Amino acid sequence: MKVTKRDGRIVNFDKTKIVEAIKKAMERTTGGVNLTIANKIADSIEKTNKDLSVEEIQDLVENKLMTTSRKDVAKEYITYRNERTRIREQDKAIYKDADKILNCENITNDNANIDQYSFSGKEERIAEMIHKSYAIDKLFTDRVRKAYNEHWIYIHDLNKYAIGEANCLFADVAKLLKNGFSTRNGDVRGANSVSTAFQLVAVIFQCQSQVQFGGVASAHIDTDIAPYVKISFKKHFKDALKYIGKFDNPDINEIINENKIEIDNNDLKIHYPNSYQYAYDMLNKEGKQGAQALYHNLNTLESRAGSQVPFTSINFGCDTTPEGRLVSKWILEASIDGIGKFHRTSIFPISIFQYKKGINDKPGTPNYDLKLLAIKSMSKRIYPNWVNCDFTQHHEDPNDPDTRKATMGCRTQLGYDRFGMGYKQVGRGNICPTTMILPKLGIEYGICLGKRKEPDLDGFWKAFDKLLDVTRESLLNRFTYIVKQSPKSAPFMYNNGTMADTGKCKDNVYNAVKHGTLAIGFIGLSEMCQALFGKNFVHDKKVYNFALSVIKHIYDFAKESSEKYNLNFSTYATPAEGSCETIATNLRKEYGSIPFVTDKKYTTNSSHVPVWEKVSMNEKLNLEAPFTFYETGGCITYLEIDSGLENNPKGVEKLIDYAMSLNIPYLAINFPIDTCNNCGFQGNIPEKCPRCNSENIERLRRVTGYLSTDVSHFNKGKQQEVDDRVKHNKTVDFGGENT
Repeated sequence: MKVTKRDGRIVNFDKTKIVEAIKKAMERTTGGVNLTIANKIADSIEKTNKDLSVEEIQDLVENKLMTTSRKDVAKEYITYRNERTRIREQDKAIYKDADKILNCENITNDNANIDQYSFSGKEERIAEMIHKSYAIDKLFTDRVRKAYNEHWIYIHDLNKYAIGEANCLFADVAKLLKNGFSTRNGDVRGANSVSTAFQLVAVIFQCQSQVQFGGVASAHIDTDIAPYVKISFKKHFKDALKYIGKFDNPDINEIINENKIEIDNNDLKIHYPNSYQYAYDMLNKEGKQGAQALYHNLNTLESRAGSQVPFTSINFGCDTTPEGRLVSKWILEASIDGIGKFHRTSIFPISIFQYKKGINDKPGTPNYDLKLLAIKSMSKRIYPNWVNCDFTQHHEDPNDPDTRKATMGCRTQLGYDRFGMGYKQVGRGNICPTTMILPKLGIEYGICLGKRKEPDLDGFWKAFDKLLDVTRESLLNRFTYIVKQSPKSAPFMYNNGTMADTGKCKDNVYNAVKHGTLAIGFIGLSEMCQALFGKNFVHDKKVYNFALSVIKHIYDFAKESSEKYNLNFSTYATPAEGSCETIATNLRKEYGSIPFVTDKKYTTNSSHVPVWEKVSMNEKLNLEAPFTFYETGGCITYLEIDSGLENNPKGVEKLIDYAMSLNIPYLAINFPIDTCNNCGFQGNIPEKCPRCNSENIERLRRVTGYLSTDVSHFNKGKQQEVDDRVKHNKTVDFGGENT
């Protein structure tokens, strides 16, 4: 008697395997083991004395168990068999997908800055499949798995879940620059010049990016690097005295001994003008080169799979010391200058100007000149973005720069830490986000499917509360898994202290990670309203107020969850780069094509006005500002312009000031940046280069909070979204009322 295995091999029949399989099923029941029944079934199959396949044998076992008194065993046997079948089918699917990846047949561009054709990109995507399957099968609760599989929620960076990494961090750059740091293969001394400080920032960002899945940032790079500007100036001044000054003068000896060599020491300017000018010129040269090196390093250190560079952000603009001001100036000049032989716009770092009343908002404030330089940079390079340090949900201690409001990358913001750090930013970050798919709620309880004439709002709110609850469960579940990790999993972070309270972490990382936020995200507020009411929130006041109540409800739930679980929950306006297409595709498969709900290849980003709506700049700002008050875990407000802004700095300044006056926490302005890859011409290039007639054009566009090297690297959904973007520069009137 022969048995045909699933892989086609033919082996001799062995009835002990049947007995063993039935025994294992019996062990999973309360009725216990009865080998008499098991042997009897095995004997009866053997007596058929004909060749069978494995599947045929299992069918016989199931049928014979059902004829016995042990139907509970039959149930367990069937359940186990089905689970094994599911795993086998899953393995087949993984191999099938792996073939497509290796042959570059399925380029998804779910992350616009990953090269999916590269060796490391292929390796990363295949590993992702395994990690995702493991997390879904082994780490999700049943309730979360069901919500995820039914497309109620989206778990971000699922490929990193099982690894146990957290999302993003405001690294303690100042600490590492001062004390130095160690890596697996060596250690680095603290910085002793401004050029070294700029170089080490790039290394710190690179190393930190290896132990987290999101972005790494400096909350105030001007303040971080300022001490090393002072050190470099002293070195250059002493060199000047040695070669062109009088080193043996008693006055200068006193100045040196009493540590009076400062940039703002007027006595040096008056009494040693040549030495001072030399020192300042050399400092300026060193600082400019250092900032340029930072930009070039952060765009070329391909330290992540798929030729990715670290996802980095730098905040600056509020340090009013001479040294801090110089750092901001050098950074902005490096941004304006661009990178490489064609002086291209740099993708990273995301530069973020910290706008603050009394510091840089208007003429007469100490850093107003830096604001003007930031406008010049943004008008040419899209960067910097603008963070509102006067945002009313944030409370800064003027004596503690670590409490200065800052943002990370796409939009991440940090609120109050209930574990003693208050509004400090440095050493904290987002732990993980989960996004609620709001359009699905709208479709199920709205009028778009023709099942009802009026939306079922009672059903909507009940279902919404259930959705919030399972979203919270997903975050708590992932948080519990992350904090169980050993500090040995991320030695750079925990040995060097880039995160707060790493010294308190022994067997797990709870004491450090707890300071971060758990982000309750959402996508598609516009599509939700369209599905519910037959119109979005842009043109109807009642619908707008309903939409605002939805965001406030998330905000209230996050506050309640923080109190209930003693953790830092936040409301997150999800960026949705890769997920915008995935979510739209899943909704369309389930419900078909619904106009302005599922008919596009993308779902609208968070609470944004849909990109196709023809609204002016002031209308868009007025509509989105009230939402952003509640989006304490992160948000961004965009304006789309048809070309660069270099010829209208006053108009740009007026626009920024107006947005800040609306209490918008984070602002960015988008416009096309095209570069001819043949001759380097830059501008808005329709089809061919106006200088050399080439069609080899790089088209730089913003994905979510950051740029990508070319719009062709976006996924299909994001590409359509870019094509649909309406330009908002219809009016320069920034005094309009809310719709």
